[in-house]
Amino acid sequence: MKEKIHDILCRIWQDIARRNDRLFRGDADFSEWMSQEEAGFSKGKGNQYQPSTDALVKVLKKFPISESDSILDMGCGKGKAMYLMSRFPFGKICGYDLSEELVHIANQNFQKLRLQRCHAVQADAETYGDYDEFNYFYIFNAFPQEVFEIMMSRVLESLKRRPRDCYFIYLHPVCHEYMVNCTPFRLICKRKSVVSWFDYYCYEYVHKNQKQVSPSAQSTP
Repeated sequence: MKEKIHDILCRIWQDIARRNDRLFRGDADFSEWMSQEEAGFSKGKGNQYQPSTDALVKVLKKFPISESDSILDMGCGKGKAMYLMSRFPFGKICGYDLSEELVHIANQNFQKLRLQRCHAVQADAETYGDYDEFNYFYIFNAFPQEVFEIMMSRVLESLKRRPRDCYFIYLHPVCHEYMVNCTPFRLICKRKSVVSWFDYYCYEYVHKNQKQVSPSAQSTP
């Protein structure tokens, strides 16, 4: 019974979100969920597609974003988060996803909305290595922990290769313990939700202990 209620509520949520896409987002296709099978990969490689929440805008407002900053969405899906990122003056907004179908939809969405700074590419998180030009990273629980750890090892390789300060924004942070215990990133703020699935945790990496302007470390409702 709980599963049926959950499925009904999820369907209602998607219907409302699709209506918002049609009315306010140029008929872009951000809101329809897509399973791993539909997206063309196995559960061991990634999680199902769900769009990021609009609360990402409130999270990003905490950061000192300028045209000199670039952000990468890891497991970008249909590009909802990148669309929200485009409201900020990032010089570059990129994303990658394992699913060729999701990447195609994302780039179609960007064309419909004339988001010229946004671009998605098809790539595997276990082999992708083009992190050097980014100082902001974003993810919405896109990978199981095994893949997440490989992805993070490549981010850390990039930070050694090209030292720089950076931020990591994580929606539904199931790998939080790994982040704080096994990487040099430190938690700097949280945005909690009634449903833990929609919690945002934000981390920073400071090169050579340089002082960095950080968002408030206190949680927000």
